[in-house]
Amino acid sequence: MRKTILMLINGFGVERSGSAEVYSAKLMPNFDALIKTNLFGNLASLAGDYNNAYRLFSIPEKAKGYEDEIDYLIFEKKLDQNQVLQNTRDSLTAENKMHVFLAIDGVEKFNQFKEMIKIINPNKDKKVFVHLLLTGTSTASYEGITKVISKVAFEMAEYCKIGMVIGSKRIDDDDVRRAFYRELGEHWNESNKKIEILKKEIINPEDAGVFIITGGFALKENDSVLFINYTDVPMEKFYNDFTKVPVKLFSLYPMRDNIPFMFKRDDEKTVYFASQCEKFNIRILHFTTENRINDVNFYLNGMQKVKSPNITYAINDASLFSSKEAVIKLIEENDYEGFILDYSLAGYNKMDIIKKDLSTIDGVIKNISEAAKEKDYTFIVSSLYGIHAPVMDGVVQKVIDFSGKVPIMFQSNLFTKAEYALNPGTTYALSQTFLTNINDEVKANKLVHKLSSVEKMLTKGK
Repeated sequence: MRKTILMLINGFGVERSGSAEVYSAKLMPNFDALIKTNLFGNLASLAGDYNNAYRLFSIPEKAKGYEDEIDYLIFEKKLDQNQVLQNTRDSLTAENKMHVFLAIDGVEKFNQFKEMIKIINPNKDKKVFVHLLLTGTSTASYEGITKVISKVAFEMAEYCKIGMVIGSKRIDDDDVRRAFYRELGEHWNESNKKIEILKKEIINPEDAGVFIITGGFALKENDSVLFINYTDVPMEKFYNDFTKVPVKLFSLYPMRDNIPFMFKRDDEKTVYFASQCEKFNIRILHFTTENRINDVNFYLNGMQKVKSPNITYAINDASLFSSKEAVIKLIEENDYEGFILDYSLAGYNKMDIIKKDLSTIDGVIKNISEAAKEKDYTFIVSSLYGIHAPVMDGVVQKVIDFSGKVPIMFQSNLFTKAEYALNPGTTYALSQTFLTNINDEVKANKLVHKLSSVEKMLTKGK
């Protein structure tokens, strides 16, 4: 395996016609020197934000551009043809209630959830209660959770209500069963105040105790239960206890042998980033910001809320790459084959701040490049998407248009500019090239190709 470092300057793209001029050799002299002496090209990027960027990096494009079967069926207006979803709908009558257990840490799958509930309660005349199982491992997840609660209240109030909210690690607590059976416990009509308390006390969502938002859901015989289990939440004690009451059970994905499920996970054929790392035993150390870890993890794991044993996350800190020696120490003392450094220019509205960050990143590029050359690492610099945004350049408003294409620089002692070149491709091809470069057995799409004799003649002197 070859040690490979991928630096992502997300938001940084190829300047389009009419864009404010950001990049220059003077601003980033180290990067400018590298693109002249190493393999350099452009990648197509259809993303315009972090989430779509990491999805396109991790997951190959599927039919009609939709990332999974549920979204595809929603697009084709065929979701209501799913037999188990029909049975779930038909189990709900005027005499019973539906309990939907939704495992979440953000809004990523909200549209799928919304479409399923609309099919289950099409006439808006049944009692449907959604119980949120919070899976977030950082207080940063509360932002997305708050959005889900708000969306249910304003977009789906006629279809369903939120009953209980529970941290996934607390699902087996006795307090949860008391709440589910008798609605005993904390009641918070203004859930945002409760969430502010949890954030202030630094209680991660998965560790939050149960609280009730809307009453009237107490479990009764013949109620229906649907597990929207994007994440498999361990809940043995709770599950075994409440199923002593005759209820009708359904789930989104396989859960237990006796529960009908709507969709089958085909893990054997999936080729998302984390699955490839696990298959080929590639260990990745991913540096990013604390508030991005959950989102990045979600997309690298094929839009599943699981933790890959092959990907470890760390906070990006420029001091870790403060010199060539610091880079070598980091790479040699940590047992990983791949390193991803995640920077971002998104969210800024001042040109001087963007340029300052690019200048700082350029210093990191110099240190990593020198370390890579000395220790025979591969060093790749690219971006997953480019921003299109207004910025203030002093007192003048300008528009940065980096959309559509992002640069890629590929430095390797093995793949020299005299013998190799980069193919056109996408950011998914970037992820495959990164993994293939680490381990030849990946045998995935490669952006790097060997020059033919004709190509050498055409590129001679360039």
